[in-house]
Amino acid sequence: MQEQRRDLQEVIDGSKIGSLQRRVLFLCFGVLVLDGIDVSLVSYIAPSLMSDWGLTKAELGPIVTSGLFGLAIGSLIAGPLADRLGRRRVIIASLILFGVMSAATALTNDVVWFSIFRVLTGFGLGAAMPNATTLVSEYAPKRRRSAMMAFTYCGMTLGAAISGYLTTLVLQVLTWHWMLVLGGILPLLYVVVVAFALPESPKFLARQQGSTAALSGLMQKISSGPIPAGTQFTLNEPPGVAKVPVVGLLTRQYRIGTVTIWIGFIAAFFIVYLMNSWLPILMTDVGFSLAAAATIGLLLQAGGTIGNIAIGWLMDRFGLHRTVALGMACAAVMLIAISIAPQDVVVIGILIFILGMFTNSVATGFPILSASFYPTAIRATGTSWATGIARFGAIAGAAAGTALVAAGLTYQQVFLSLVIPAGVSIVAVVVKARRQAKEPAQDTAPTRVKEEIL
Repeated sequence: MQEQRRDLQEVIDGSKIGSLQRRVLFLCFGVLVLDGIDVSLVSYIAPSLMSDWGLTKAELGPIVTSGLFGLAIGSLIAGPLADRLGRRRVIIASLILFGVMSAATALTNDVVWFSIFRVLTGFGLGAAMPNATTLVSEYAPKRRRSAMMAFTYCGMTLGAAISGYLTTLVLQVLTWHWMLVLGGILPLLYVVVVAFALPESPKFLARQQGSTAALSGLMQKISSGPIPAGTQFTLNEPPGVAKVPVVGLLTRQYRIGTVTIWIGFIAAFFIVYLMNSWLPILMTDVGFSLAAAATIGLLLQAGGTIGNIAIGWLMDRFGLHRTVALGMACAAVMLIAISIAPQDVVVIGILIFILGMFTNSVATGFPILSASFYPTAIRATGTSWATGIARFGAIAGAAAGTALVAAGLTYQQVFLSLVIPAGVSIVAVVVKARRQAKEPAQDTAPTRVKEEIL
């Protein structure tokens, strides 16, 4: 009998989104919820740390930025590992690592050890997010890829909002240490579910020797129609472009796209993490209560969750580049609006909510651009490295916040200064869109390139 060969992506694209894909989507969403809780909790417990340890704002800087440094390194290491070992294994290892390290941080009693353990926690956090979203992208049909990835990223902002709410509750009856313990226990419980229920990527399996049976089993569950026994699945996309996946990101056909994604993503994370790290402090500095400051921080993340839901739908319908560029332009408008708005809790809260819709959704848009740009052989590396490189923008944002707050700048001045990185991000996306329009064959997803020339 003649062996039948079928393109793996065509099978996924031609099938309805079934129970297996929904399981992957919600499990990875849960990973990002836990990631969001742990990444954000330091900014919420920062006022308590300052009071408990007698820290100045400048002394708080290493505590805020150390975790971001760990996130960057974790992302850079985890992408190549996932392209070699599989997305599932790296996700499981990352949950265990950041769970154990977060709980251990609660035992520290000075800035140095707290910062060291936050770096180690960051290794796990940095590995979890890009690999979870890469796994979702590889189960998604092209027509719904952006929406499914954006929904997954909603877990990050939802987790950050939950972190603010939980911190408010916990600090009413317990010390800040218990938030770190909680941030450790939750992923250690969840990893048991992930280990039993999360499958490996079919595209990763298609590139591995000896994985035919496992791949066939997955594709039988994904396909809406019958698949004959012995069917061989192929990937209609470029093979590995270099023995070292990272090198492949900078080969001629990917170089401009890679650099522009990195620059735009760095600028977006600079904005997001300056706000995430310093918004509660900026709000208490102008006389808002700790509860009001925490609520405003929660509104930023809640707005981000709404924006993340919307950006996936918009990207699938109006194009990846156009949606990201216009989203950042709207964020710039909101930054200016906040800088000139009356100093009122309700007004600022509403504007921060709307700002969060744009800034967080644009930060979500860059990994979607990345996953759509690279082939399977370097997709996890491309997405993880984009996220890891962007983390240095996050570190710079948190560090800039330290300097600006220590220098006595008001929140109005801080927000107005963020218009500059917003402009840089817009320019990077426009350059990538125009470059890709000239060489549309580079793209591995159905982006309507000619319609996206800005």
